Amino acid sequence: MLEQLMIRNVAVIDHLDVSFKGGVTVLTGETGAGKSIIIDSINMILGSRASKELVRHGTDRAEVQAVFSMQPIIKRLLDENGVDADDDNIIISRRVTAEGKSTARVNGTVVTLNTLRDIADMLINIHGQHDNQALLDPIRHITFLDDYAKTDELLSIYKARYAECRKTGKAIHELQTDEQTRMQRMDLLSYQVNEISNAKLTIGEDEELGSHLALLENAERISIAAGEAYSELYERPDGMSAYDMVSRAVQAIEGIADLSPELKSSYEELTSSMYAIEDAAHEIREFSEKTEFDERALAETQERCELIKKLKRKYGAEISDIIEYGERAERELDDITTSDERLEELREQLAEQKAELKKAAEKLSEKRRAAAKILEKEIEAALHELNMEKAKFSVLTEPQKYTPDGADKVEFMIATNPGEGLKPLVKIASGGELSRVMLAIKSILAKTDSVETLIFDEIDTGVSGSAAQKIADKLKTIGETKQVICITHLPQLTSAADNHFLISKNVDGELAETSLTELDTDGRVREIARIVGGGEAGEKYARELLNMK
Repeated sequence: MLEQLMIRNVAVIDHLDVSFKGGVTVLTGETGAGKSIIIDSINMILGSRASKELVRHGTDRAEVQAVFSMQPIIKRLLDENGVDADDDNIIISRRVTAEGKSTARVNGTVVTLNTLRDIADMLINIHGQHDNQALLDPIRHITFLDDYAKTDELLSIYKARYAECRKTGKAIHELQTDEQTRMQRMDLLSYQVNEISNAKLTIGEDEELGSHLALLENAERISIAAGEAYSELYERPDGMSAYDMVSRAVQAIEGIADLSPELKSSYEELTSSMYAIEDAAHEIREFSEKTEFDERALAETQERCELIKKLKRKYGAEISDIIEYGERAERELDDITTSDERLEELREQLAEQKAELKKAAEKLSEKRRAAAKILEKEIEAALHELNMEKAKFSVLTEPQKYTPDGADKVEFMIATNPGEGLKPLVKIASGGELSRVMLAIKSILAKTDSVETLIFDEIDTGVSGSAAQKIADKLKTIGETKQVICITHLPQLTSAADNHFLISKNVDGELAETSLTELDTDGRVREIARIVGGGEAGEKYARELLNMK
């Protein structure tokens, strides 16, 4: 049950805090007072799209928080999603920034919108004004029947079987493409596999080749420079090399090195430098000797580098990508080569899957047909209670080809007047009749639904007179076992409610603000009188309605 609702900075609502009770609660107010904003706010915590346009002008974020009483089924769902569920309540909050960034939390834990929707779907059911239009779409009728029949498990099995058949059928279709296309594909794949295989690539080879090529292309330059460096360092023909000069300096101070720590340190550094020069000179000479210009090696290396570049342009930016492409091509080639054998296997597999699909569809259809017979009687009885005493209602179920939702066509049929034959609901029902049909369905589903809170946004559209009183009575009955919250313009429903809130909008300069106030008896009289037209007669009528409660 929804116990508390807090709204901050949502459109015309600055701040709103309200506590809800059980039974039937109505929200009334002038047109434009902000009733739709309250519904939008509740939809935010149900996981619907939250636009940055909902953020109140001049603020940096909008926030909605709702507190619900905990149910065992919700506790299990929270545990599965790693959300703390130790308390007796569940707190859902949703925040939207002026930049459009949205954050949802359940008991303080950040959750995805999908998780939020899964949880919220078990807490609140909202019937909006547009939901009546769902009755005008026969495709949606099967959903109402499934909700009543509780076909979740059977439908899940059927959908899995259906998906298997679709997947296998697609694989068969792909294998049955025309022979010419298959042969062309085999030729291409065979060429690609051979080209990559013959290259005998190894990971990291391109980097090593690049370094080696640089040495080969600069071999002469390296030889000259290395020879000159060696001469200057160690064997200069026309003078003293660096090694000679440092060596002479070492000899010069060798005899006095022990006379002071400073001389000792200098002697050691010079000695170290002398050996370092000698080592560097020999390393340079060895490198120069093995880096000789080899025209054949250069040509082979250049050719290998060009081959790898060509393969990269065709198959991938890295050698690993080329190898992986070759492996995929080889697998595809093998699949095509063995396609006839594979095709026969798939056909046998599809036959088995279709048999399983048929079984699943028959079980699903059987449960739907059985539920349809009961549902149509219950809806018809509910319509009689809603001032449609002569209405006849039928849930038509007919077999059809397999679809993602089963092999059944479901359509609601109705006759609103005596002597009329049953016709599709979409062709006969008026707006007021649609409202009553929807309420009848909702009242029946509410009996078995685990959701404790039902919200009706102007379920009374197109209804007046005695029919309005019947709707009020029906909602009152639902309110005996569920929490019912209604936005309404009907005085009959308003007077029948257990709790009554007034939605009002105040304008201060250029800024509008919506507030929600719980009404006492006098306040209810004044509000009901306003709904029926005001004046003393209106107040008298309002008191009479409340006394009938």
